[in-house]
Amino acid sequence: MSAETNAYSHAESFRWWIGDPEMSDEEAHLHDLLALHKATVELIRQQRDLLGYFDTDAELFGDDPDVD
Repeated sequence: MSAETNAYSHAESFRWWIGDPEMSDEEAHLHDLLALHKATVELIRQQRDLLGYFDTDAELFGDDPDVD
């Protein structure tokens, strides 16, 4: 199993919003994945700053429109 496959498996099994009566399971899963995305971006920024490899988000993430 690769690191990416393992990460995918963890992301797929993350459930925080599932069971919220105000949204469908599909919508809840989307909110779960968005929460993981935001957390991952922040962790990547912190690691970038620690290592000093990249000066800006543009250098690190390229033109990814989903990076806040």
